[in-house]
Amino acid sequence: MKTFFAILLCSFVFAKAKAEKPTIVFLIAEREYQTDKTLPVFAKENLGKKFQVHYCRADDNGPGRHTLKNAEVITSADLLFVSVRRRAFTSKTMVLIRKHVADGKPVLGIRTASHAFALRKETLPEGHETWNDWDRKIIGGNYNGHHGGGKPCRIDRFPSGPEHPISKGVKLPFDTPASLYRNSPLPKKSSPLLRGTIEGFPSEPVAWTHRSPSGGKVFYTSLGHVEDFKKPAFNKLLLNAIKWCLEKK
Repeated sequence: MKTFFAILLCSFVFAKAKAEKPTIVFLIAEREYQTDKTLPVFAKENLGKKFQVHYCRADDNGPGRHTLKNAEVITSADLLFVSVRRRAFTSKTMVLIRKHVADGKPVLGIRTASHAFALRKETLPEGHETWNDWDRKIIGGNYNGHHGGGKPCRIDRFPSGPEHPISKGVKLPFDTPASLYRNSPLPKKSSPLLRGTIEGFPSEPVAWTHRSPSGGKVFYTSLGHVEDFKKPAFNKLLLNAIKWCLEKK
C-alpha cells in the first residue's frame, strides 16, 4: 500500500512540474527563410526540457497556405513565437491569436512577422482574416520594405538603446547576409536594442521591445535569415528574449 501511494505521489509531482513548464507555441508559415527547419533546431538545442514546445504550420503553396494546422494549441501558449509572412488564416484561428494578445500574453516575432497577417496582391479567401495594423500596434514596428540583398549588414548596439537583459551576453558586432528592413522611425513606445547598418545608408533598428495595447510583452527582431541561426550571438539574443518575455516580474 505504501508503495502504491509513493508511486501516486511521484506521478502527481511529475505531472504538476510538467504543467508548470512554460508553453511556447511556434507559428511557422513562411518559405523565404526556412524557419520550418531552423526554429525546431534552435528549440531543440537551446530550450531543452525547460519548456513545453508546440508547432503550428501552414503549407508553402496553394489554398493550404492560409490554413494553420494544429492551431488549437494556441490556447495553451504562454508565449506566441511568430514566424509568418503574409498569411490570412481562418477567422477561427485569428480569434485565438487575438485572444492571446488581448489577454496580455507575450509575443515574440522574427523577420517576416512584422507583415505576418497583411496580404499583398492577393484576394482574401472567404472565411479568413487579415490583421493590417498588427505591425504598428502589436509588434511596435514600422515596416516599409527593405534594402536590396547582397549588401553586407553589420549588427551592433543601438546608440541610445537601454541596457537590457535581452542584450546580456550577446557578442557584438556581427554580420548578417539578410537584407536590412526599413523600420524607421519606430513608434514612440518601442525601445530599440540593436541596429543594422549597410554602407551608404542610415542605420535601421533591427531588434526592439514593445508592449501590446493590453500590456503584454513584445520582442521583435528583423533578423532570422538561415545564416543568422548559425551565429551564437543571434541564438543568445533569441534565448534571452524568450526568457524576458516569460518572466513574470
